Amino acid sequence: MNPCALLERLLQEAGENGWLEFKHNNKDPNEIGEYISALANGAMLNDRDRAYLVFGIDNKTRNKVGTSVQFSEMKKGGEDFQNWASRQVEPKLLIEFLDFKCDGLSFSIVTIEPTYDRPVKFSGVEYIRIGENKKKLIDFPEHERALWLATGRRKFENAVALSNQTLDQVLEKIDTDVHYELSSETKPKKIDEVLKRMIAEGFINDNMDGTFDILNLGAILLAKDVHQFPSITSKSVRIIKYSGKDKSKSEFEQEGQKGYAHGFVGMMRFIMKNIPSEEVYIDGVRRNLSAYPEIAIREVLANALIHQDFTISGAGPIVEIYSNRIEIINPGNSLIDTDRMLDERRSRNEKLASTMRNFGLCEERGGGLDKTLLEIEKAHLPAPEFISSKNSMRVVLFGPKKFSAMTRQEKQRACFYHCVIRWITHDPMGNASLRERFLVSDEDYQAVSSVISEAVRANRIAPADPKQGKRNARYVPYWAV
Repeated sequence: MNPCALLERLLQEAGENGWLEFKHNNKDPNEIGEYISALANGAMLNDRDRAYLVFGIDNKTRNKVGTSVQFSEMKKGGEDFQNWASRQVEPKLLIEFLDFKCDGLSFSIVTIEPTYDRPVKFSGVEYIRIGENKKKLIDFPEHERALWLATGRRKFENAVALSNQTLDQVLEKIDTDVHYELSSETKPKKIDEVLKRMIAEGFINDNMDGTFDILNLGAILLAKDVHQFPSITSKSVRIIKYSGKDKSKSEFEQEGQKGYAHGFVGMMRFIMKNIPSEEVYIDGVRRNLSAYPEIAIREVLANALIHQDFTISGAGPIVEIYSNRIEIINPGNSLIDTDRMLDERRSRNEKLASTMRNFGLCEERGGGLDKTLLEIEKAHLPAPEFISSKNSMRVVLFGPKKFSAMTRQEKQRACFYHCVIRWITHDPMGNASLRERFLVSDEDYQAVSSVISEAVRANRIAPADPKQGKRNARYVPYWAV
């Protein structure tokens, strides 16, 4: 980054505003910290990617006068000022403290990336710039309401993962080839055309001073190494394989290093290689047949990546492989009631979702879980279980199990989701279709009828026609009547 070019660009602004403050000298650590909060919140209200606190400028004349402020030398209670200030700010932000010289004068600039989920506090208090003054946000309820609305509009994908990167640094950290390979497009020979495309896709941002910001969307999808990006370093996928049905003994734990798009194909290959399989002969040729449909695992994994809550720090998606099941967990509870997973659509990260779909890494909008259930039914496996808790979403895929060995809960879950799938296809469930789903004979009519009757009594399903008789009766999900 060229800080002198940044200074010149900021001086071209019409004047100070909610995201820009000029000062001559002010070495009060608390005052600087409060301005960090106020300017970050002002940037959110003004839909700006950055806020700036500039030292060395006369705020009335806008003349360059230099400053005695040097962040690298400042202390607070014996602690380095920059570390202290960063600790006092909540939530954690990308804050840069720049000390530099231009034309023989000393200047300092604080660059602040605003958050995307809630107002910014300093030492537990939220501040805002009102006119030319810094005030406590709580004293201005209209601004507080507007700020909360602004945080709702701001998305993780658009936030900065690494700022002020040279062109070489951008190309060292993200793999632009992946975009063209997955999009089945020819990569332009001119690097300027590649950069334009990366900017248009929302992967990077041009700072107009010879440097670029790598945005979270570009980092989470195209990173060569996610650990180079502090905002996503904990979002890599962990794959753990256990020896039995519980966590008492693990065989291995593998953590992904690449961005999701960069590493998805390899990750799927690794998972499929390590899940239970059996040797079968097909047309006289011995083959390893997986216990789980690959499409089902792919769609559930893609959903976990796409719909995770990135605001939950220190947690990323996890794939746990047991001898009898696979559990795929993502941070953040489900935005949809688990009974409506197949027919309702909602996403936390729309840009991430659409890009993953464009890359062909998951189904078209809303079709992934439908296809998962269809593949599971085709393989006559137990129905998956969707478990949403306060801070996580867990999908459990179960290994093969005959109808006679299923528990009552497993039969009820399979009956309900079969009913939902049939309702979606406008062909209501009946005893015959459920027998086929369970892979049982006509002689098991009564056993399957008992499953249906219990599901009706439990208000999981309902007759498609209240006046229908028992023979050839059809059923729909409880919420469809």
